[in-house]
Amino acid sequence: MPYPIKETEFRKLPVFIIAALMASIAGYVNSAMLIEFAMPVSQMTGIASRLSDAMFHSNLDYLLNACLVLFGFLFGAIISGLMIGQRQYRQDNAYGYALLCIGTLLSASALFSYIESTTSVLLAAIACGLQNALIASYRGLQIRTTHMTGIVTDIGVYIAGFIKKRTPWNWQAYLLVVLFLSFIIGGIIGILAYQHFPNRAMILPAVIMFILGFAYLKTNEHKPDIPISP
Repeated sequence: MPYPIKETEFRKLPVFIIAALMASIAGYVNSAMLIEFAMPVSQMTGIASRLSDAMFHSNLDYLLNACLVLFGFLFGAIISGLMIGQRQYRQDNAYGYALLCIGTLLSASALFSYIESTTSVLLAAIACGLQNALIASYRGLQIRTTHMTGIVTDIGVYIAGFIKKRTPWNWQAYLLVVLFLSFIIGGIIGILAYQHFPNRAMILPAVIMFILGFAYLKTNEHKPDIPISP
């Protein structure tokens, strides 16, 4: 990596840990559902391409499935907007409740995997849409945990800055790398989990989300509702 991380950057370690968990969960869910449904549920670029393919080949079933995932993700983002809105991160309980909501959706996805797989995938897509829209910005950095296109782009920009101007990497650059690696690792774990217990694969990320949600609400007790400054 260009330049070592400064000692003061370790103060942001909780942010790195939470971001890594969120990205790994998204990678986990996306990989597991990709096996189940042959469609990604955590990013819509692939879904848009599948919509084009389904329309071109007049494949109604494929088109309906792609629309299901698309509108599920969109609905999740709408829920996030209603609960939190598009804003700079603030220390309030809405984030904790949103995490609990994601945990509930993933738990329901695990339950419906025994009944009807389409509903299971829909619920997972809603959970991913809700998660992706949770934080619009944190200390000036756009954070997206369910897809890696923007993450990889920003990493490339940081690398270019280092090559061209020897610009030192800051904590934001390292966080982007953590998000990318965590998504990949989570995807590997998701594949292994689905292969061994497909109907219960969503239980693990659901439990982690419940733990994060309750932990956030607990640590946020009696704290004022204030934005985090850059």
